[in-house]
Amino acid sequence: MMHKDHIKIFDLNLDLSQIKKDCGRSYQQIIKEYGHIEENDSYPRNTVSQIKELEQLAQAPVSTKLNDFYNLFSFYYKGIYDVYQESVRIFKEVREYQHLYYLSAWVNYQTQGQSIPWHNHWYNLSRNLNNVYIATCYIDAEPSVTTYEFDNGYVERQTIKNNTFTIYEDVGDRHSTDVWQQDYPRISISMEFVPIQHLWRAEFPLNTWIPV
Repeated sequence: MMHKDHIKIFDLNLDLSQIKKDCGRSYQQIIKEYGHIEENDSYPRNTVSQIKELEQLAQAPVSTKLNDFYNLFSFYYKGIYDVYQESVRIFKEVREYQHLYYLSAWVNYQTQGQSIPWHNHWYNLSRNLNNVYIATCYIDAEPSVTTYEFDNGYVERQTIKNNTFTIYEDVGDRHSTDVWQQDYPRISISMEFVPIQHLWRAEFPLNTWIPV
């Protein structure tokens, strides 16, 4: 059952100025390489989970909607690599299972007027696949709130602080961020740590995943 301590928050000491710059560069590359998918609405709709995810993320930032097509941690920038190192370090501290895990990450590059709508991850999207962890590193996301709502009725509103890392096991929640009001982008890096056996059954491109 979900309880308050389920969501773990860690303070980081990363160079946010460098990471913000690197996220901006990465975002431009993502749009250049994959923006046609959004422009032509050519997202795959071959499975129920793909259709459901697209419906949930219809109004999300493009870099979020394209999360299945790239792995941010494959971009050759020092700031991105620093986030990768910290993310893996923390994951290895909190993990409760001894599976072989793979990792995918994407940037949420959220401009004024955009929100990240209510959405699910693996447990509710892909046939109750468990032992998955969801995490986010907050780069330039103040002031904002992320709201978590779980199947057992537990709700938590997290006031975001920059240079923090949130991680928890996916036990069937949905979550969202409020509409961004600022005239500069809200930037965060989200990720999923997934057991390899789930990827064998997944409907997503497998070449975007890297071993932990």
